[in-house]
Amino acid sequence: MGMEGRNNFIHYTTMVQAKNNAEISGDLVNVILTEDCCIAAIADGLGSGAGANASATVVVNELSHEKVGNIADILYQSNLQMKGKRGAVAAIIKIRFEQKVIEYTSIGNISCYVFNPIQEKVIYPRQKTGYLSGMDQTFTVQAMEYQEGDFFLLHTDGIQLGNPRSLLDEEEFIKLQRMHSEVVHIQNDDASFIAGRLF
Repeated sequence: MGMEGRNNFIHYTTMVQAKNNAEISGDLVNVILTEDCCIAAIADGLGSGAGANASATVVVNELSHEKVGNIADILYQSNLQMKGKRGAVAAIIKIRFEQKVIEYTSIGNISCYVFNPIQEKVIYPRQKTGYLSGMDQTFTVQAMEYQEGDFFLLHTDGIQLGNPRSLLDEEEFIKLQRMHSEVVHIQNDDASFIAGRLF
């Protein structure tokens, strides 16, 4: 299961796959694309099945309520709603097209990469340990400039990358977006990613 979207500034694809091809996945994604920006959320509910899905749903639904403003508020509001639920790890990315800025906030083991093929650099934003649990927490936003031609990838721990640097090659990254890349290894778990090319 996946989504795809594009405009003059971005082409993104997503993938969500449930463990053992079950009907319900504990991983969920949501993407909102406008003329000015793209905001995307990826969430991995703890465990698998309906309980994990319920926790991940909190995050992706909150994204729809918070189209403007500080993306850390999405995690803050999601965290408040986790009492009595399993909890989730999550990441939010916002790309501001006119400013050419990527904003990123996360908690837990969501992997994020920003690929700069021109400089042959892979940027790994800082990760905050823990998970959304309903306990008091603070969330910070990292901001970084990007160039036209950069790529980004967010994925849950159901995916392992053989060699992330190989995705600096645009053809290989496009293969990943189409789920044909040998760099991507799906584990015995719920798995999801959000991948985008920036123009």
